[in-house]
Amino acid sequence: MKYRKDDLDGIRKARFASFVLLLVSFAAMLVIIILLAGTTEAYIAAVCVIAIMAFCWWFAYRRILINEAKIFEEYWNELRAVNRRLRTLESAVRQIGDGVIIIANDGDLVLVNETIKSLFAVFDGDMDGPRYDEYASGFSEKLERANILSAAEEGRSYETVNIGGQVYKIGYVALAAEKGSPRGAVAVVSDVTENTKTERMQIEFVANVSHELKTPLTTVKGGAQTLMKFNEMDEEEKQGILETIVSEADRMNRLIKGLLDLTSIDYMEMNTSTDEVDLPLLVKTKIKKLNMHAKEKSLSVNRMFAENLSINLEMDRYRIEQVLENILGNAIKYTEKKGRIDVDIIQGQNCVQIVISDNGVGIPEEDLSRVFERFYRVDKSRSGKMGGTGLGLAISKQIVDAHGGTISIESKLGRGTSVTVSLPSVRTRGTPGIL
Repeated sequence: MKYRKDDLDGIRKARFASFVLLLVSFAAMLVIIILLAGTTEAYIAAVCVIAIMAFCWWFAYRRILINEAKIFEEYWNELRAVNRRLRTLESAVRQIGDGVIIIANDGDLVLVNETIKSLFAVFDGDMDGPRYDEYASGFSEKLERANILSAAEEGRSYETVNIGGQVYKIGYVALAAEKGSPRGAVAVVSDVTENTKTERMQIEFVANVSHELKTPLTTVKGGAQTLMKFNEMDEEEKQGILETIVSEADRMNRLIKGLLDLTSIDYMEMNTSTDEVDLPLLVKTKIKKLNMHAKEKSLSVNRMFAENLSINLEMDRYRIEQVLENILGNAIKYTEKKGRIDVDIIQGQNCVQIVISDNGVGIPEEDLSRVFERFYRVDKSRSGKMGGTGLGLAISKQIVDAHGGTISIESKLGRGTSVTVSLPSVRTRGTPGIL
């Protein structure tokens, strides 16, 4: 601000000087009247002195009033600017995603934003005073005024509470005055449920990777040590150990490849080059490639869509082929001998659906919500024997999501499974100017 303490001191001095000047003018007038008492000259001189002194006093006081007006205007403009900033800040705090509670040192409620009202399920009630504590205790006693003030004063930075399956982090900050004494406290409530889930999934992910790598490595090491220890070994037994080593090495290779695929999709580094692909032709080609594995179990793989069906879509051919291989591969793995697998393509108005159904072992209802999680396997012992890594469906979901589509699964234990992949259909346009 332009005007500060020195300006105010100057105005006070000028006021005092103008008052002294007024007293001096009256004193001079009295002296003149006394000295020239009773004469016309005395009255004329007194009037002249009064006029001169009054003009000087008016001129001086006018300057004082002008300076005071400038200072008042400056302070008024700054006060309005501060009020605008405060209103903007208050509006931002009220609308912020995290819950904010500000409490004065005497316990008065200064501010409660909309997020807190939503958490407390209060939309039109009065939250001042005791009413606030009633609502707060219904949510968590840690948000009562006394607890917030004591937590901030004690220097507790944050606490975590679990309410109805949701995890909230409550942070406390003391509002210190210029001399260091607390003026109140602020509590910030953040919903960290998703962050907590992510952290748990990361821990589980590392544990699963370690476990999945440790098992084949142990087998490979054990086989190698056996070969080194027993030089004279039956050829058939030696061949069996070597085949086990190769099989476990292949398993590790599939696991690492799956992890690299997930990483590339996570960080959008996968090759997203798209081509116009005939989807039914791609599905038929993939069925033929996997048909050999199906014949080994005497499975019947049935194409339910018309032979001449042709649907062109813009897609990443390699990635969608990877999705089909994962889903068809699972159907072949988990369908008993002489079982049935049906593959259908349904064209909708805005999407094309690939439906792969089988009458295999099925999935328990309680596991359906987790089948797309990384490393999740319904029957871990059985999946391990079949060479599964628990990454196939997770990779498939991320690929389909990257194409703007959806993937869903329905299953009944002992009756079979149906996986539906929906891809958005894009109208293919011709080349302009060609008749």
